[in-house]
Amino acid sequence: MLITCVMRVNIKQELAHLKLGDPRRSKRLEKIVMHLVSNPSCSINASGYNWADIKGAYRFFSNDKIKEAAIAESITLATRDRCLQNETVLCIQDTTNIAFDSSADGLGYLDHGRGTGVMSHNILAVDTQGCPLGLLNQDIWSRDKKEMGKAKERQQRDIADKESNRWLQGVKHCQELLADCKKIIHVGDREADIYELLSMPRAVNSELLIRATYDRKTLLGNPMWTELKREKVIAEFDLQVGNAVSGETKIARMSIRAGMLLLAPPDNKPDLPAIYVYGLLVREENAPPRKKPLEWRLISTEPVEHAQTAMQKVTWYSYRWRIERFHYVLKSGCRLEHLQLRSIAALRKAVLIYSLCAFKLMQLLYESKINPQQPCTNYLSPQECQVIFYYHHKVKLYQKQPLTLQKAVWFIAKMAGYIGRNNDGPPGIKNLWEGLKKLNTIMQFYQSDSPSYPQNSFG
Repeated sequence: MLITCVMRVNIKQELAHLKLGDPRRSKRLEKIVMHLVSNPSCSINASGYNWADIKGAYRFFSNDKIKEAAIAESITLATRDRCLQNETVLCIQDTTNIAFDSSADGLGYLDHGRGTGVMSHNILAVDTQGCPLGLLNQDIWSRDKKEMGKAKERQQRDIADKESNRWLQGVKHCQELLADCKKIIHVGDREADIYELLSMPRAVNSELLIRATYDRKTLLGNPMWTELKREKVIAEFDLQVGNAVSGETKIARMSIRAGMLLLAPPDNKPDLPAIYVYGLLVREENAPPRKKPLEWRLISTEPVEHAQTAMQKVTWYSYRWRIERFHYVLKSGCRLEHLQLRSIAALRKAVLIYSLCAFKLMQLLYESKINPQQPCTNYLSPQECQVIFYYHHKVKLYQKQPLTLQKAVWFIAKMAGYIGRNNDGPPGIKNLWEGLKKLNTIMQFYQSDSPSYPQNSFG
């Protein structure tokens, strides 16, 4: 009989708040998440260890008694618990399309009419070092296919009737969950440059950091970024920029100008108040001739008065890329969009569960970079750590102390072809998920067939 491996990523703490009405359901979800994290990119059929596991997974998704809200609440509360251990938390919001080939009723249209599926507005919590803390909320919905092609009509609606209202609701949701945090920073891309969002009342510990889309007018009638260009440079830094086509890199010298601005409400929204914000103009100073310089235009509701706070805001905004990586892992690593579940309710539950798996993969990678010296047994079982060591060193040498998390992740990535030369940099998320698949295969072999399976020897 095959013995499943010890859970490698502390799944139990993610489901500590789970209430599904029956402990057997909780154990089934725990096993589903364990299997999916162990076998990223595999189908439900391939990720199960036997027919009972596969059948149990399908029954779980189709069981109407298992509520989507209960799964979502468990994930949210586990994230909240981690967030409350930090003085400052970055709440990064973004919306993504999730395309399904399934024939399930209830799927809606996606951006630009590219297939059918659901939309998901996600809030990823990140600490000030850039390490993901978990998902604070996922708002999942299907667009009515009758509304497709009516963008101009939707633009005339009140904010409460628009999809963009999810940004405002996301801020309120985070404020309620993290009321005990010293500071929460809501981070958004150009899609979040919504005047209603900038002007909405916020809790005293709640601030915004948004990349601007519009060149809004100040009360003086001037474009805001024209006014900001008159400010002095308060900070400079070097940015390494890569060329995706040639593979070459260059060093761009970036400057930061910052200042306080008093914005006037849009002409079509005269009832909204004028607001004070701080603008940050981050611009490349040594751009080649005839080349458009790199530029970020950021809006902060928190004061930016000197070089240190300006650099802090730019660094924090750079962590917005974490949610893009989360969506990449969710779709390409976990292959969520390849599911063929036959009901919209099952697919919605799958979005939540696969999102938890994507987060756990990201957590393992970023923890190995930010806190590299912690023991790998914080995320891997002792048996897995011994197998990793034995696989790479080819000797049955049992260490008294486990590998560091950084070293363990490097070894896992090498299982997937990562070379790890001095100039290669650390392994990426794809190296990790491919390596975990191979590690899982090796673990199954050792546990089922090998009499020399390494035992835990950590003292």
